[in-house]
Amino acid sequence: MLKILKYSFFDLIRSRWSYVYFLFYLLLGFVLLFLNNDVSKAVITLMNIIIVLVPLIGTIFGVMYYYNSKEFTELLLAQPIKRSSIFLGQYLGVAGSLALSLIMGLGIPFILYGLFQSDAIFDFTLLLVTGAFLTLIFTALSFNIALSNENKIKGFGYAVLLWLFLAVIYDGLFLMSLIIFKEYPLDTFSLGRHHDQPDRPFKNFNFIGT
Repeated sequence: MLKILKYSFFDLIRSRWSYVYFLFYLLLGFVLLFLNNDVSKAVITLMNIIIVLVPLIGTIFGVMYYYNSKEFTELLLAQPIKRSSIFLGQYLGVAGSLALSLIMGLGIPFILYGLFQSDAIFDFTLLLVTGAFLTLIFTALSFNIALSNENKIKGFGYAVLLWLFLAVIYDGLFLMSLIIFKEYPLDTFSLGRHHDQPDRPFKNFNFIGT
C-alpha cells in the first residue's frame, strides 16, 4: 500500500493541477491579507471560501483521478495485491497531495505576514485542519462514487450532485427548517450544545443534543 501511496502522491505532486491548486491558494492568501490587512479577518473570509471550494475540488479531483488511472488500476488488480491496499493507497495519495497544496498554499503567505506573532494562530490552524478533513472526506466520497459507476458521465454527475447537496442545498434546507419551526426550542439542536432552560415549552420532547 505504501508503494502505491507514494506513487500516487508524487505523481499528483508533479501534476500541473496540483501546481494550479497550490498557486490559487497562495495568491488567494496574499490577496486577502492585502485587502483586509488583518489576519483574523482574512481567516474568517477564508473559512467561508474553503467550506465550499475544498469539498468541490476534492470531489471532482478524486473522480477525475480514478477514471484517468483506471487502466493502471486494472493492471494493479491483476497483481497479487490486496484490493483494499490498491484503493486505499490511491485515495491517500490523492487526498494527501490536495491537503498538502492547501496547507502550503495558505501557510506561506500567512507565515510571511507574521502569523506566529498574531492572536489568530489557533483559528488559522483550525482552518487548515478543517480544510484537510474536508479534503479527506470528500475525496473518499468521490472514490466511492467512481467505484460504483463505470460510466464517467454518471460518476461526475453524481459527484457534482453530492457536493451541491452537502455544500449548498443542505445548508439551505437547515436554515429553512429553523425559520419554519422558529417557535419551537431548536436552539440546542441547531447549536449542538447543552444548556439549562427550565422554563422552555415542550420539555418532554427529547431533541438531538439536549
